[in-house]
Amino acid sequence: MYIRRELESKLAQISSVPEIIAILGARQVGKTTLLRNFFLTENSKMISFEDRQILSLFQEDEKAFANYYLNDCDTLIIDEFQYAREGGRKLKFIYDSFPGKKIVISGSSSLELTEQATKYLVGRIFLFHLETFNFSEFLSAKDKNLHKMLLSQADKILEELRKIDPVLPTISQTIIQKSVEFIDELVLFGGYPRAVLSDNNIEKTTVLQNIFNTYLLKEIREILNLPDDYQMEKLTKFLGLRIADIMNINDISNALGISYKRLQQLLHVLEKTYIIQMIPPFYTNNLLELTKSRKLFFKDTGFRNAVINNFTNLAERTDSSDLYENLVFSELMKKDIKAKFWRTKSKAEVDIIMEIEGRIIPVEIKSNLKRNNVQRSMISFIKKYQPEIGFIVSRNYFDIVKIENTNVFFIPFALFILIDLKSLRNVPRR
Repeated sequence: MYIRRELESKLAQISSVPEIIAILGARQVGKTTLLRNFFLTENSKMISFEDRQILSLFQEDEKAFANYYLNDCDTLIIDEFQYAREGGRKLKFIYDSFPGKKIVISGSSSLELTEQATKYLVGRIFLFHLETFNFSEFLSAKDKNLHKMLLSQADKILEELRKIDPVLPTISQTIIQKSVEFIDELVLFGGYPRAVLSDNNIEKTTVLQNIFNTYLLKEIREILNLPDDYQMEKLTKFLGLRIADIMNINDISNALGISYKRLQQLLHVLEKTYIIQMIPPFYTNNLLELTKSRKLFFKDTGFRNAVINNFTNLAERTDSSDLYENLVFSELMKKDIKAKFWRTKSKAEVDIIMEIEGRIIPVEIKSNLKRNNVQRSMISFIKKYQPEIGFIVSRNYFDIVKIENTNVFFIPFALFILIDLKSLRNVPRR
């Protein structure tokens, strides 16, 4: 069963350009499947650098490699390109020597492809990132009818967001509750395609634990040439227990007995292999607001739960609020929306601050709400920065309140995530 990826619409717009196309992403997010379904045709050829014989030819003699694989095809697709050492330099030679041939590569480590290869490929390469399934792709795989219904409702909400005096559409509570069940599944098991398409929770859990183990064994030791994975595993599990926390590198260094410099190297690896992301604070006053500390999220909540080996039902957990916050961050990241957080030195905090073409939009995450309560921190932010709109996102609560000139929307997770949030740039200024 192939689930169409949203990245395909971007690829369709540039598939005929002469530049190399690179698709980066974590292991098992579906890069190989995407390459086969989108790029592979009668006039193309697909190879993988996991085949050591193919890789050896590329590394020993790139001219012979190109003559062998490019002569009888228009497009060459190279999967697992991160295994190639000095891949960028060799790829530049092939690109320059064989004009008119299309080259598509994929890789699971942006360390190799963005920091090493691209210095040779400036002006010759387009980079794209493939993430785990977002909620829209996930829901398309699970329940197409519900997916269409919720997208329609999300569009209606988007129209109201543009109004000075909005009115939320009426939505069946049965539909909202059904969407909550899928949100909870995504929070618990994440968006790795193999896990999403598994038949039962035991299979999902096994898949995710295998992805975690494969990441440590192959990505860390083999590709990045680290002597062992003990420190990395120790750090990853430590971070897994602290999602949505504000990180202090010195505290982590002391707690784990890892030197500050070494810790920074390991964190860099985790970010560049698509496991974690640390977002910066939003501030305008460095005397009253945090300016340097960063907030930790995992790219995929299912992977995070595999790291700490906890797939307990959300209703029985103490970290469910953090997981929902992580989910919202992950969805914003997949939409290419810049996310920060806000915290004052007096401890007022707003979970996420979206920045969309100069607009700032505060977002608070609540696991459960029964009334339209706006907390003091959100009110403080609104009074200070006067955004046109703000959001308080929870499992199933719907409402609108106005604070000064700001419309604060209480929106269920499923609908908030499905809104075309980039269109909020068109919200009228007050």
